[in-house]
Amino acid sequence: MKIITNGIVFKDGKWLKDVDIVMEDNIIEGIVNTRSDIEGIDVELIDAEGGYVCPGFINIHIHGAMGYDVMDGTEEAIREIGKFSAQHGTTSFLPTTVTGSIESTKKTLKKIEMVMREGYEGANILGTHLEGPFIAREYKGAQMEVYIQEPSIENYLKLVGDFGNIVKLVTIAPELEGAKDLIEYLKGQDVHVSMGHTGADYDTCIEAFKWGVSHVTHCYNGMVPLHHRNPGVIGAAFDRKDITIELITDLIHIHPAMLRLAMRTKGAEGTAIITDSMSATGLGDGKYLLGEEDVWVKNGIARTAEGSLAGSTLTQDKALKNIVDIGIPLAAGVEMLSTTPAKVIGVDTYKGRIEAGYDADIIILDKRDLQVRHVFIQGRQFK
Repeated sequence: MKIITNGIVFKDGKWLKDVDIVMEDNIIEGIVNTRSDIEGIDVELIDAEGGYVCPGFINIHIHGAMGYDVMDGTEEAIREIGKFSAQHGTTSFLPTTVTGSIESTKKTLKKIEMVMREGYEGANILGTHLEGPFIAREYKGAQMEVYIQEPSIENYLKLVGDFGNIVKLVTIAPELEGAKDLIEYLKGQDVHVSMGHTGADYDTCIEAFKWGVSHVTHCYNGMVPLHHRNPGVIGAAFDRKDITIELITDLIHIHPAMLRLAMRTKGAEGTAIITDSMSATGLGDGKYLLGEEDVWVKNGIARTAEGSLAGSTLTQDKALKNIVDIGIPLAAGVEMLSTTPAKVIGVDTYKGRIEAGYDADIIILDKRDLQVRHVFIQGRQFK
């Protein structure tokens, strides 16, 4: 049994003092006001030293780190990305593919499934996010046009092969012919569908929400800009309370004013903070790959040869600091990094909260600078 004591605990959107968290095996056993009822029991005390005790961050959109790309299609790449993520407060993630060949995508999914089954020391892999290939060519960004496919159930099944069971989230451009059938199919398979890399207008988006789309991939980026006569994806998502969005908070992809606008409009419960990070994350400037696309990183900013932003070099702990720096309350930031992404992919019954019966995925942040001091993944301390 482990007990986290002497911390400021985030629970249900609020900060609690003078409470301890009891962890037994991989589960949160309870949140107690005193340890008197467990005196005499063999326990390991973890002193939070006045720091913030938060649910572990959940990254539902990440492509790589430390020179590794998810599309490398190796177990080593998946494991190393997970280990690096854990160092920065991420306790669960979705390795995210980019638009690639059927062969490379199936190979990558096979390796993800293998690592999930075998286990390793690092952030939990909850499944995978397919960002493409069912996207609009005009809004492909850093994705390779040669591999873009028309959305169809047949094409999807060819792409995922025997590994459809690990797919948690799929990004689709809903205006494409065949999108409706695929979205409805995915919803029937309990796969969550997001719209992104899309030129869809407002009316198409509203229809797509009826088909089963429930989320927006890196809102503002890879879509029609917000306009008062053409609200597009952004306006449709802002207009619907039940639709969640994700934001890249590196302060490069989105101006701070537009981040604040989105967060005020959607609230913490409707906003997930993601990194969209690529293989250069954790390393310096230079030339890297995003899938098969060459990407140049300068001053921490990743771009293709054409100048398009190509993911980020952001980590989730830095993402939290950034939004606090632009005036977003810390409690809202923690919720957008944990509780909301858990809800987006349907794991919110056991992930994303400090609550009895939930997985013991907990991080401790220094009160002064929000540095990650301790990480517990299913009750085991990650070092």
